[in-house]
Amino acid sequence: MTVQTTFDATDFLRVARIFERLPPDIQAVAFRRAAGRTRSVVERNFARFSALHIKVPQKHVKARMRSSLSGGDVTLVVRSTNIPLNEIGAQQRGYGVHVRGRGRYEGAFIPKASAKRAAGLVLKRIGERRLPTEMLFGPNPANAVDRTPAGYEDMLSEIARGEFASVILQQVTYLLSKG
Repeated sequence: MTVQTTFDATDFLRVARIFERLPPDIQAVAFRRAAGRTRSVVERNFARFSALHIKVPQKHVKARMRSSLSGGDVTLVVRSTNIPLNEIGAQQRGYGVHVRGRGRYEGAFIPKASAKRAAGLVLKRIGERRLPTEMLFGPNPANAVDRTPAGYEDMLSEIARGEFASVILQQVTYLLSKG
């Protein structure tokens, strides 16, 4: 997912003129701080929006998310890993497994004592009792982005645009006041 960011030229030209007159070391510090702050705000808002979209707590989305800052680009990458059902509260019931907020998985079971239980796997038999089993997983934050990319791109680019512009102004003012 690539997000293109554009700025309103009228306000930003004024800031750009001030920014060009600053020494290069102050420019680098202001840009780095603004980009770092923008990155953390975008991460937080993505986790909040995605968690509401796939109906899981934010901590599960944040655990599968990483972002980086390289050059002038802020990149947010959501790893494509499914959230194990045991992390979102899978409980064994008589009919199968129940996960609060996600419903019931009839015929599924949590292994009693094995490495699979330690890994938090929920299994379901395919066909009769003697046939193989398949593993069941919960939602995937990256799939949510793949299904509705426009909503995520618009929301995140708008947040990044506003946050970067305000933080760069704040940092320039702060660094100039320090002398």
